Parts: sequence; structure tokens; C-alpha cells
Amino acid sequence: MICDSQVHAPHTPHAGPVPGIEPDALLAEMDRADVARCVVVPMMPPPGNDLALTNQAALRMAARHPDRFAVMGIFDLTDPGNSARLSSWRSQPGMLGVRVAFLRDPNLSLLTEGRLEWFWSAAEAAQVPIMLIAPDHGEEIADVAAAHPRLRLVVDHLNLHPMVSYDDLLPAIQPLLALASHDNVAVKASSLPCWAQDAWPYPSIHRAIETVTQAFGPRRVFWGSDLTRSPVSYRDSIALFTHELPFLSDEELVWIMGRGVMEWLRWAPQEESLPVPTRTLPPANSTR
Repeated sequence: MICDSQVHAPHTPHAGPVPGIEPDALLAEMDRADVARCVVVPMMPPPGNDLALTNQAALRMAARHPDRFAVMGIFDLTDPGNSARLSSWRSQPGMLGVRVAFLRDPNLSLLTEGRLEWFWSAAEAAQVPIMLIAPDHGEEIADVAAAHPRLRLVVDHLNLHPMVSYDDLLPAIQPLLALASHDNVAVKASSLPCWAQDAWPYPSIHRAIETVTQAFGPRRVFWGSDLTRSPVSYRDSIALFTHELPFLSDEELVWIMGRGVMEWLRWAPQEESLPVPTRTLPPANSTR
């Protein structure tokens, strides 16, 4: 069963340079690419907007299609009083956890100044998984992982900065590799064509994927399209992994392409009979 670990949805007027995608359009894309499930990540609205409304729009997608969509909701880190909300966070139908970005203030300062202990502790106590991106702040993530061993963390996009172009990904991922020793840290191999320095099938990113998989193991590496930001089609995003990376075995692909993220987020399959397409997809570049 292929499960995409990240798509921004639904579309909202404040989406900015990375738009969301409407549910029907996303379902059509998933069906064409044989994607069984998708983790929906709402876009953070500008200051002054209601985060709950943004989450509710995504949860409505999950309510209509519980076998296809589930949500990693956005969360206000500026108010420690919000810690109480985490105790019932996953009781919201379709809600799997929280996704936070440490790219700018106020979130970035809260992380670097160590002012989020209330958040990590409450999430750990409530067994709420956290997806995060914090480029150049691997040490802070390591500290959180060590202090909260029962808190499941997922580092997005190999922890690469979305606004930075890297000549070589291997030096860029070295801080990420140091996190592999923490059993409660997983990583999303998502949106990676955005950092490629060459043409399809992007050999410049293959070594980074191989290195990360060797460090974390295939059960802690999750493929993701980041579809609305991706420079390639949905099918090609999948084929990059299933056809162009010979160092990944079929068994490893089962975990990387879906089983791993579903188990990590405790999103149990509702239909055990759904197929596992792995290498049965059409050849890479077939839709270009």
C-alpha cells in the first residue's frame, strides 16, 4: 500500500507560494498514481487567522474519505496554555498528530531558546507524533529526542531548507544522520526533486537517499511527494524510488513507500487486501 507522507491540502486563500490542492483533485491524482493513502498537512495561515478552522478543513477531507486521508494538524506553539489540547488531539476523527515548522520566528526562537518543553512533554504524554522541519538545528532535535524517548518525531525533507540550494546533499545531511541513533526519530524522504541539481532521474540526490536509508533503516524513512511543490508528476515521484534506486530492495520499498509511515503514525489499514504496487508501476518518466 503506497501512502504519501505529505501533501499540502486543502487549498486555502492564504496558501502563499506553496498552494494546497482540493480533495477531489488530490483523489484523482492518487488514483492515477496508485496511491492508496495520503497524510494531509494543512498550510500555516498568516498571523491573526484561526488555526482551528484550517485544521477543520483538512479534517473534513478525512471525514469524507477516512480510508484515504488523515491529518497532521498545525498547532500554536506561542501559548503554553495549549498543552491541554494535546491530551485529546488524536480523539479528533482523522487526526494523527502535529506538524510544526521551525523556519522563522516565533517558532524558531522558541526552539533555539528551549521554551517548548511544555509542548514536547504534553505530546509525549498523549502519544501524539510530531512532524517537524528545523534546518541547521539538528542538535536541538537530538536534545528533544533524548529527553523524550517515547515521543515519536519525524524530520521532514531530510531537514533541508526549502529556500536553500545545495551543491551537494551529502554534507548537508550530516547533521540529520546524527539523529539516527535515536530510535524515536524517523525521516521523510519527501520533496527531494526540489533540491536536485540535474535532470531526471536526478542522480545528484540518489547518494543522499541511500545514505539516509542505511543510517535510519527502511522502517524509519518515509517517501513523500509534497505534490503541490514537486517539479515532477505524482507517478514520476513514485517511480524515482521504485525504478531508479536499485539499492532499495522490494521489501525495503514496502516500508519506505507506505507501511513505515502508517505504522509510525499508528494509522492502521482498514483494508488489508489493498495492493502493494512497489515495482509494478510503469517505467519512470512514463508520464513526462
